[in-house]
Amino acid sequence: MEALPPITLGDFVEDERLGLEVVVGGDLQRPVSWVHVTELLDPAPYMGGGELILSAGIWSARGGRGDVFVGGLVRGGAVALGWGLLYEDEMVPENVVRACRSAGLPLLSVPVRTPFIAVERWFFERMQERREAGLREMAARSKRLIWAISALPGGLRGVLQELREMLGREVRVEEGAEPGADGWSSFPIDAGGSGRGSLLVEGPELGAQDLATIQQALPLLGFVISYERELREAELRLAGELIEAVLSRRNRFAAGRLAAYGLDPEGIFVGAAVLGESVRPEATRRALSTAGLRGVAAKWRGAVYAAVQPEDRLSPETVGRTLCDRLGNGATVGVGGRGAGVEGLRRSLIQARQAAGLARMRRPPAGYVAYEKAESYALLLALQDEEVLSSFRDSLLGPLEEYDASNGTALLPTLREFLASGGRWQETARRLHIHVNTLRHRLARCEELTGRSLSRMDDRVDLYIALQAGQDGV
Repeated sequence: MEALPPITLGDFVEDERLGLEVVVGGDLQRPVSWVHVTELLDPAPYMGGGELILSAGIWSARGGRGDVFVGGLVRGGAVALGWGLLYEDEMVPENVVRACRSAGLPLLSVPVRTPFIAVERWFFERMQERREAGLREMAARSKRLIWAISALPGGLRGVLQELREMLGREVRVEEGAEPGADGWSSFPIDAGGSGRGSLLVEGPELGAQDLATIQQALPLLGFVISYERELREAELRLAGELIEAVLSRRNRFAAGRLAAYGLDPEGIFVGAAVLGESVRPEATRRALSTAGLRGVAAKWRGAVYAAVQPEDRLSPETVGRTLCDRLGNGATVGVGGRGAGVEGLRRSLIQARQAAGLARMRRPPAGYVAYEKAESYALLLALQDEEVLSSFRDSLLGPLEEYDASNGTALLPTLREFLASGGRWQETARRLHIHVNTLRHRLARCEELTGRSLSRMDDRVDLYIALQAGQDGV
């Protein structure tokens, strides 16, 4: 199938139903990859390039400068800025016009009668129309596959289900270029850009009619995979903006975005943080969805954060256990306490990040740590640099380890037991099955080697923290 012509900026302007007017001109033939609404002062980190960005200038009410906003759009690769007018006699602010003209960024005015969602819908409909026009040129059998996109279960699942019925054999889609396994035939899928996949069909021997059906299905599969991927990427951008807004205390924006996700901005939330190189926001969101939990997940500053709105009195421990069960051993999960509203969610997300750091250090059997059940000293340790902790422990306890290794003694276990008992001599001696005088002799040697006194509270605290930092289960 021939490549479909792109949707350009000029296509938006030429459709009189939208009523868009050019305020700052430029190359109107540039292709538009997506239409996105944002009020972030610097949306560049969430852009993929080629977007028509729509804004009503809410960022300027918070003191944002037009040149800073436009500079972020240029860095993100925006095609143009569409400025939403709120009143009939309103004009695009002069500082925004100057910034766009200086940056060479086309600027369009969006009239009051045209809501942003109408522009987005127009783009989606044009994109869908152009792709469907190419698909209609296929043979009659492809019609069933096209209808499968919108018929339940729809999307990729619907196409594969229809393809199974047409071929009378099992089919599945895998990411990447998969060679045909024993008993399976493999066909490459081009999903646009860097997207690559494979259609695996059961049975190595396929007839001419089956092969024709598969060849008709491959472009459609590429379209559906690309479309669903674009929706996921848009969803991830929106979710990332939400998490960033919550953590940076842009409460009003965050409340609106939470409501857009169908969550009550004033309701109860539980924050979760997931650490792990292989963990993705999509997997976290899917884990919540399959467990019947309503929430939003996004990656931000090295962790995947999730804002969960639990039903009834669902405990944070249940959220942590659910994520661990569904994400597997590669994930380390921390959950914060229950909190009300955006501020409560912010507090819970911060607690979750601290608890996740502690879970990564401790590797608890359950796979997660709940902030409210963790010891305060352990949470503080989890926030420290591992090299700093290791250096602190080695400098304090290293002499005891060396002495035990050279003399076959047990000074380190004795010190740990003594501090764990709260400094009770008789109880410690009984637990170690030694005489109290032997205990006094061992602890005196500990004081001599470390240069610390067990009669001083600050020295006891240092030794206790060093012991905890050195345990595999800290």
